[in-house]
Amino acid sequence: MSKKENNYVLSKDEDLKLFEDSLSEDEETVEVNGFEVLVSQNQQLKNAFIDVLLNLIETLCQSTTELSLEDLNKEESTLFDLTRAGLEVGWLRQKWDVAYLKKEKQRVTGARIRELEEQVRKRKLSLSDLESDLKNEKAAALVAKSRTGFRDIV
Repeated sequence: MSKKENNYVLSKDEDLKLFEDSLSEDEETVEVNGFEVLVSQNQQLKNAFIDVLLNLIETLCQSTTELSLEDLNKEESTLFDLTRAGLEVGWLRQKWDVAYLKKEKQRVTGARIRELEEQVRKRKLSLSDLESDLKNEKAAALVAKSRTGFRDIV
């Protein structure tokens, strides 16, 4: 495979034109982004890009409970690679952003819920202690109020 001399990366319109020209010609190789690629490999590349896109879309269709931040970070890397390859995936990037924000909100909300549950647990224990103290004080007050009988003295 030979690389173009000036290392110039073609614009997407130029890439598309090259790609379309390569499909209409019956040559064994075509030039894509400065590289000679076999026509059969070109089709394999298209299929690979479609597979990657479909997998990305499938991942983004999952609920935020099924998605992990690791999954989303991996897909962000995939989006970057697809963009570098010349695919316009801005619309998919927006979907990724929405999924990421939902996941982050879910993470923050989950942490807040756990914090509040811990506060409730501690306050219940504190309330239980207060109720026990109140019961003991009432019992002591009742004993102090009770009349001393003859037998208690003698």
